[in-house]
Amino acid sequence: MGKFFIPFLFFCFVSLFLSPSFSQDWTQGDTQNFLQEDPSPPPVSTLPEVTVSASKLSEVFDTESSSCYGTPMPILDTPRAVSPISQTLMKTAGLGSWGKLDPLSFTYINPAAMVDPSQTGCASAPDIRGTTGLTFINGMEETVNMPLQDVPWNLNMVESIDLVEGPPGAVYGSTQPSNGYVNYITKQPYFDRFRGDVWDTTGMYDQYMWGADIGGPIKGTQGRLAYRFSYMGIESGSYYELIKDNQQNFYAALGYRPSTDYQADLYLDFGTYSYMLEDVLLNRPTEALIQNGLYYPGFLPPSEVNTGTVNNPPASGYLGTPIPISRRVNVKYPGDLGRAQTAMAQWIQRFQINDHLRVVNNTFFWYQSHVSSEDEFFFNEAWIGNYEIDNRTEVLLNFDTAGPIGPISHSLDTGLDSRYQYVLAYDSFNFVVPNGWSVFENPYLRNALFSQNFQALIGNPSGPGGGEWLVPSGPYPLYFEPLNGATGSNLSRYLRIAPFAQDRLQLSQNLFLILGARMNLYLVSAETPPGTPPLLFESLNTSQLAPLVNISPYWKPYPWMSFYFNFNLQQTTVVAGGGGYSPLFGASAFHLLNELEEIGAKFSLVENKLFFSGDLFSENTYLFNFGLPPTPVNIKGFEMSVQYQPFDRFWLKANTLFMNGVENWSGLPTGPPLAQTYSTATAFLLSLPLDNSGTFPPGKYALIAWPEQIFSGLVSYQFKKGIGISLGALLMSDMYLGYEHQERIPTQFILNGQLFYTAHRWEARLSLFNFTNEHYWLPNGFGFTQVRTLNLDTIFPGWPFWVEGTLLYRF
Repeated sequence: MGKFFIPFLFFCFVSLFLSPSFSQDWTQGDTQNFLQEDPSPPPVSTLPEVTVSASKLSEVFDTESSSCYGTPMPILDTPRAVSPISQTLMKTAGLGSWGKLDPLSFTYINPAAMVDPSQTGCASAPDIRGTTGLTFINGMEETVNMPLQDVPWNLNMVESIDLVEGPPGAVYGSTQPSNGYVNYITKQPYFDRFRGDVWDTTGMYDQYMWGADIGGPIKGTQGRLAYRFSYMGIESGSYYELIKDNQQNFYAALGYRPSTDYQADLYLDFGTYSYMLEDVLLNRPTEALIQNGLYYPGFLPPSEVNTGTVNNPPASGYLGTPIPISRRVNVKYPGDLGRAQTAMAQWIQRFQINDHLRVVNNTFFWYQSHVSSEDEFFFNEAWIGNYEIDNRTEVLLNFDTAGPIGPISHSLDTGLDSRYQYVLAYDSFNFVVPNGWSVFENPYLRNALFSQNFQALIGNPSGPGGGEWLVPSGPYPLYFEPLNGATGSNLSRYLRIAPFAQDRLQLSQNLFLILGARMNLYLVSAETPPGTPPLLFESLNTSQLAPLVNISPYWKPYPWMSFYFNFNLQQTTVVAGGGGYSPLFGASAFHLLNELEEIGAKFSLVENKLFFSGDLFSENTYLFNFGLPPTPVNIKGFEMSVQYQPFDRFWLKANTLFMNGVENWSGLPTGPPLAQTYSTATAFLLSLPLDNSGTFPPGKYALIAWPEQIFSGLVSYQFKKGIGISLGALLMSDMYLGYEHQERIPTQFILNGQLFYTAHRWEARLSLFNFTNEHYWLPNGFGFTQVRTLNLDTIFPGWPFWVEGTLLYRF
């Protein structure tokens, strides 16, 4: 409890110093019902990009978003599939119930989004439409953590989220190919009055989180300057043995409103992390394990563990008859570690020149340094002092021009986007051996360093990725492969400069057109990192152009109805560890196609209480293959969403997604890779080695590890006395783990429930997760994400029924 009260007392002390009238707020309070909106501050001009009042707990469905086209637009008028996620939706779906991202909370809100179990808690964005999503913070792309985060993503700074399906448009742009992204809108300062809260969350399986949040106008500034501080601490275990997560996070926001023509906001965030990755949990997935909980026992002496087919003994020589096991056990090495620090600073200025002209400048800084090891995998990673500095200046101009049938109104957003990024990343992941271990052996033996086959790679330039070499700067004895290519080791410094322009044209009273264009210029200097032996040294100095075009017409025949089409075509890049570039990348790594076609309809009915949207989409992109040409990928799908809120105390949201995809390897020398190309049962029956690190033959392969059909929904009702109940439901069709279609996760459902109580000062919430105690399973990696290659080596047993409670006090 001391860890809780120290930050609490600190925040109370600061608030007493800064607040103009703490005692008055405390004695008079807010006599309105808690469901009513807090009073808003005086207008700060016609710039709606920042909300400066307190969060409205009764506001479930946001009706406006700026995350698709850079400027605020009503959701009904936005020709994209976008899901604003308010604080109420986050709490009801359980988003943040672990203090970080869990696999399925996003899915209850939008079935196109799931978090890779291999990246549970260590991803900054969910997978969207089958591949890794991008991360934006207040409109700026955060790329240091790409392609894999491997650091817990802390939600303490987040006020709300926009989840956008499909790649970004001209204003935001993107570095990597994606089928969607999230834009985190951070907590805003309070200009109206002093306010704050303290809270504590405790759950089964050693889940402990606590925090405090305060803010208000600063004394003596006549309401022109306001602040907000937030703190969150985590000291959690897990349902799974050995897994832990300890975090400390501090967030601050400062807002300045000297006049109606100028406003500025500064956001700061700092976090420290001590954790264990969940990348490899339960291995040897088979139908017997999925259906009946039966596991193949038996293991090799650690000295014989190997990857590939050479000197890798057949499984029949040491595996036994399947036997029952607990879903909590895993093959983690107890000495695995994760340590990290992250820091963010963002400065946004908005200038209102006149009624027709605005200027917005957004400067963003992100720092990340971490080390991670999973010695049972074998995976070592050290990203040391990586940072990015981004800046985007926008000029927003409204004007009219003559048209063939009357004046055409323009809303032009044009400017320059730039980024400088420094990356020093060490990675080792070529010795893939998770199936060699057993849950029954001494866990301290599950270390690939004990294998003579791994030892033979140390200092061996002929080994995969150039062999294994010690990371020179520590701080732990970690190894890296200097030539492991995509997602791998690099020392990069690069500059991206991108002019852009986007125009929203109103062609008639009911017809609109959004046109956008962007040109990304990359100036890249990359080399193998320090510690690479001279005979393996490689470097790359290149300049590359990557264009982007988006076209979005939409027709609004009635104020409550719109139809739209969206076309987005761009070239993007593949990135190595830390968001840098491998010195072995060729030109194809900087010109990956990312194309979206989407047609949809939106309806706002029953006096704006009922909202319906539906769309058909097709996306074309490429998987980057190191040493081979990129692989074309196409996905197609249909989705619908219904939102209904007839009055404040009752609302529901229901969604459905149908999606499938194809990876086309026909024109390549090989087909898709897997760390093991057959199931453990097949290896046992045919005397094949585990962890064979093989590939399939060329051809077309259906999208794996993604349900073809997903249904999800949330419903909530609150009685007048403040007591409420919520229910979340998720139904997923079956999915195959591998391209050979032998191992299948069947159709499954997960039900969550909540009991909550809210009053003027208090809020209590009891969450009942998976309350029917379903034994559900998830693949290691979804869709065509990079971690799908481990899907026949490891599987994720979902958490059983568990309970978590939160108590919050407002002041």
